[in-house]
Amino acid sequence: MGVYHAKLPGTSSPPCHTLFIGHNPSEHTWASGHYFSNPSNRFWTLLEESGLQFGKSPHLDDVLVNQHGFGFCDVIEVPGNNANDISRAEFLANKGAFLHRVEKYAISMNGSLKRLCFVGKRQWKHLFTPILSRCPHGRLNQDIRPEGWPLTLSEVEVWIMPSPSGRAVIPHKERLATYIDLAGILADEGL
Repeated sequence: MGVYHAKLPGTSSPPCHTLFIGHNPSEHTWASGHYFSNPSNRFWTLLEESGLQFGKSPHLDDVLVNQHGFGFCDVIEVPGNNANDISRAEFLANKGAFLHRVEKYAISMNGSLKRLCFVGKRQWKHLFTPILSRCPHGRLNQDIRPEGWPLTLSEVEVWIMPSPSGRAVIPHKERLATYIDLAGILADEGL
């Protein structure tokens, strides 16, 4: 195993309000221990351009966790550079463990967790049986939750962020818009 692990604020850090959830770590993330660190990934550019973070370095994940109340994890904790290499069966086999992990994170945060931001649609859609056919970017209605969704997370917002992957074909303005919306919500909350 590389140096990869979920990153959550410690007890001496500001409480976690937003958890970014990836599909699975890239080989680069797995080895470096920094989320969205593959050079072709646009996550840090989107955070900077939206006003959520100043700077484009993947090493800023530590700053966001330790100083600004963000967290990072993945649905599947197996490295790979192509999300399509993870089968539907593997995804379903991992669903319960993932939901339990996120519930455990939320409980440990003592009510500070306000939103889960799925970075890309695929991991959210695959939590549903059958697979959710459509899903918009942005904040979702509270009634759109997969079977087995923990009661602990019932008041936590779910956001679907456009994929920052270099493989995803989305115009930059469209990709950036949801990150700008999130930045506005956080600014309104004084975060």
